[in-house]
Amino acid sequence: MSKEKKRITIYDIARLSGFSPKTVSRVINGGERVKPKTYQAIQKVIEELSYIPNVYAQNLTRKETTNILISVKKMDSFPLIWFQTLLDNVLQSCKKFGVNAIVEYFGEDNSINESIISSAGSLVDGVIIFYEEKNDIRIQYLKKNNIPFIVFGESKTPGVTYVSNDNFHATYNMMREISEKGCRNMWLLMGGHSQVNKDREEGVCRYIEDHQYNMDIEVVYGLKTIESVYTYAIKKLTRENIPDIIFISGDEKVQGLIRACYEKEISIPGELSIIGFDNIPISKYYTPALSTISPNYMNLAQEMIKGLLAIIRGENINSVVVSTELVRRQSF
Repeated sequence: MSKEKKRITIYDIARLSGFSPKTVSRVINGGERVKPKTYQAIQKVIEELSYIPNVYAQNLTRKETTNILISVKKMDSFPLIWFQTLLDNVLQSCKKFGVNAIVEYFGEDNSINESIISSAGSLVDGVIIFYEEKNDIRIQYLKKNNIPFIVFGESKTPGVTYVSNDNFHATYNMMREISEKGCRNMWLLMGGHSQVNKDREEGVCRYIEDHQYNMDIEVVYGLKTIESVYTYAIKKLTRENIPDIIFISGDEKVQGLIRACYEKEISIPGELSIIGFDNIPISKYYTPALSTISPNYMNLAQEMIKGLLAIIRGENINSVVVSTELVRRQSF
């Protein structure tokens, strides 16, 4: 029995011809705005591969819209509220820029064949990658097939364009206000050993070094959930061991700390100040209302869409780092 013939996509044609999938798509759909020499080169590859375009895809591609895929890698404790907040802003920005968006949730154990990335053909003009991993198979596929993409968060892959929070200066600037309050003892309760958390830790340490500020720092990694923060605080917080301030990398996890303080009758902010990161919508309704570092969600979203559209047009652009703001409420 003969094996089923491999389905040819425009990415195969793009790779063999040396042109972008967007240019290949234009050739398939009549060659508008394509140089004659380019048209002939691509058409030759199409004929050699006996490529038959998908009629539905052709009809969509003829429209004056851009279709993007938002590929989200599912991680531990996923989804988080901050991510949903950012995704909402990305979808709003897509509407503003006249872009059609498709969202996929890509499991940790999924192969690339289970991603829309490998089967979208000419329907998708570009991709936004969330939760990039080292040697991420999605990025390997996108680069191999010359598909435009951009990453949220500082990329682990050299030469890849990304949009990120300015995590270093977020905590560096936070320390200015902490020092003005006279805090001398601080805990940093972090999640995994990601570059994001390392940059946030570095911002604190660099401020102390630059200003020769006398402060004791305790840094704890591995606290990825509300429960883990609660358990740690219950064990560590005593009447003899209350820091002046605790920074938690992630607003959701602050709930575990607040619960532990309530059970141990530690007043916030009377005996202990707390600062989170993310400014999720419910943080202002915590008891007490949470002081937190706020990303500029709309700016992040618009930079991702603008950047991806520029890459789709073939422009060379730089990565963008977006500033944050400390929102002071009752907990600090």
